[in-house]
Amino acid sequence: MTTERPDARRTRLQGLASVPTPRSGVPTTLVGVGTPAPTAVTVPEPDEPEHRSRAVVAGVVVVVLVTLAALAVVLQIAFPGAPATAPPRVDQHQGAREHPGSVVQFGQAHTYGDGLEVVVGVPQPYEPSDNATGLEQGVPVRVQVVVTNGTEEGFRPNTLEVAATSGGSEAVNVWDPDQGIGLTGPDVSVPAGGTLQFALAFAAADPADLHLELTPALYGYGALVVEG
Repeated sequence: MTTERPDARRTRLQGLASVPTPRSGVPTTLVGVGTPAPTAVTVPEPDEPEHRSRAVVAGVVVVVLVTLAALAVVLQIAFPGAPATAPPRVDQHQGAREHPGSVVQFGQAHTYGDGLEVVVGVPQPYEPSDNATGLEQGVPVRVQVVVTNGTEEGFRPNTLEVAATSGGSEAVNVWDPDQGIGLTGPDVSVPAGGTLQFALAFAAADPADLHLELTPALYGYGALVVEG
């Protein structure tokens, strides 16, 4: 009877433990022969719904960006001259120094700081034309305005403003185009050194008590108070 040595038996078992399987060729660990069983490791599957949600969100963002870009192109085609944003409006007269007016008598000249001179003549009665308006509340009177441009630039009196009172009440401005009488100065340019005359008229409750407040232009000049 042959007796197997203990160390030889241990060597044979270790050799069997590493014998490859016919199918996979991967070493197979024998279970129950002095070796603990391997622990199964479960690999988690990718979270498919989360990946799908991210893809949907990314798709929506791309669609929105493409739509906005297309809309911008359509607007540029429809309105080729329109700027993307309206530029801020800058008033060229903003910050301009205002030349103060004064209180003068009819027929007395006032010269503003830049050289513009204004004279309002003594009120005179006049016969309005049939097309005149603003005659319902007083006696029609007219004044002659003389503007001498002592500035270095051309002057246009078409933004001249005038308000009148007579006998403690408002005197309405008369418009009489047939006689060349308007509500403001004419739309002409007075060159530097030039002089312009034009008429204004009012319906005065008391022609002997007429007060005018005249501003030569919309910007740059204070009011000139003219009284009898």
